[in-house]
Amino acid sequence: MVRSPQVQDFPLLLEVFRGGLKLGLISREEVVLWADNIIANADDPHYFFIEVSLSHDLNNLIEVLNRYVEQTEDPICDRVLLSLVYHRQPIFDIDAIEKVATLLGSMSLWNKLTSFEKNTIYEFEDYYVYYSPDLTQLQVELINFLGIYKAFTLENYKQWVDINLQVSELLKEEEVKVNIVNQSVRKAWAKKEKKRKLKFYLKKIGAIVLLLGFFSLMIALLDDGKTNHITLYFIVFYLFIRLVYGWWRKR
Repeated sequence: MVRSPQVQDFPLLLEVFRGGLKLGLISREEVVLWADNIIANADDPHYFFIEVSLSHDLNNLIEVLNRYVEQTEDPICDRVLLSLVYHRQPIFDIDAIEKVATLLGSMSLWNKLTSFEKNTIYEFEDYYVYYSPDLTQLQVELINFLGIYKAFTLENYKQWVDINLQVSELLKEEEVKVNIVNQSVRKAWAKKEKKRKLKFYLKKIGAIVLLLGFFSLMIALLDDGKTNHITLYFIVFYLFIRLVYGWWRKR
């Protein structure tokens, strides 16, 4: 006699169902149809599947899942949901890309993903800071990022563990690429900042030189051959030394 399916046979799939229902990525009808198929092909179906089949609305279905399904820390579930965003959201429609970015932002608090994944999603959440007003680059990066997960589907859940290994490698490769780009950006910024500081100090030195020249000229014009201007010369020299010292400290 063939063993009837049990709740514990689908830990990851049921967690994805729950998350997908909450995010609007999976419909109640899909989950009910899945349960109905199990009931139709099982000699003694677990009562859980019957409850799913008889759920009268979305909230009731989520309540059933909450009673039976334990939360998991496996990142596979979140990655499958990201795949559903890729396959089921209008990411190729530039007019709807803000909606997709907002949806991803609601996933940024999930702690199952790597730091690289969470940081990337965080940037999508604050798209108006990083990409506005031109959203074309946002769309390109959304498609590239979500495309990493596209091999996951609800139908191939038995292969999720193997697919996740491939996705993990793709994420590592993408992280290396991003780090290289970020490093180049940081170097370019540092070079630009160095030039900016140099221009600033050159202007400051130029102003001091002009000031020194002005004081020297005034001293020369007012010199009657009797007054001792050593104190004034000392003050001017002190100001010049302070300027040079300040520049050296801030290099």
